[in-house]
Amino acid sequence: MIVNSVNVGLCSVFDRGLQFGDGLFETMLCLDGAPNNFEQHWERLSNGCVRLGIGCPDVRMEVLAAVRDWGRQRAVAKLIVTRGSSERGYRCAKDVAPNWVLTIGDAPNISKAFYEAGVSVRICRTRLSVEDEQLAGLKHLNRLPQVLARREWEDEYHDGLMMNHLGHVVEGCSSNLFLVSGGTLRTPDLNACGVRGIVRQIVLDYATRVGIPCEVTSTVAGDVEQADEVFLTNSVYGVLPVRAVDARKYAIGGTTRRILSELCSGVYFEK
Repeated sequence: MIVNSVNVGLCSVFDRGLQFGDGLFETMLCLDGAPNNFEQHWERLSNGCVRLGIGCPDVRMEVLAAVRDWGRQRAVAKLIVTRGSSERGYRCAKDVAPNWVLTIGDAPNISKAFYEAGVSVRICRTRLSVEDEQLAGLKHLNRLPQVLARREWEDEYHDGLMMNHLGHVVEGCSSNLFLVSGGTLRTPDLNACGVRGIVRQIVLDYATRVGIPCEVTSTVAGDVEQADEVFLTNSVYGVLPVRAVDARKYAIGGTTRRILSELCSGVYFEK
């Protein structure tokens, strides 16, 4: 079912996504009537449904048609899949039918100046929930820590970095984190919590392909403080350089600019 900007139907009040956050979602930048990196988004969604035991409805054709019919050069589509609808209580029938909702709206205007000069972020007080390998990597609907973290600032920061209960920096509130230290590209290990972002994997694949040393490793605040370069990734804006984390300032170095040029130019901003 498609709602919001292309209103066709309503979500049941008994939907388990609404009641319990029992579902997954994908947020996709759409360019010229097609979702960017759609195959990767669909694979992540499908794999997540398998891990949670949700029957993934094959709505690829419906999604592609809706995005095409939206008719805007740049848009953002959000696809939500839930386990389905059930009565009160955590248990539900094994044969419950999944529900899905697609919303489409205009893409946010990300200034090219952000790509050129970088953005400021902060380290959040709010911590991510207790680590759970069953949920690690998934883009599930349980986002209350991110909601609370986002209340910590207004417009003075682009995003906030979130830590787990051990004090390890895991990700941004709505992004993945990359550091460059001594020429090596580093990103936090997400085996216990955090979202394995689509652009995060694209950056890792690119670095491997062109010979940029890279590591997926545990990261603490001191690693961020000592890094030479910092950037964020997500599917709506691609790669954004970071010029400051709280009071610590960073230059936009050669590795970040190379990745920006190769992966983002002409897609997320004009060449």
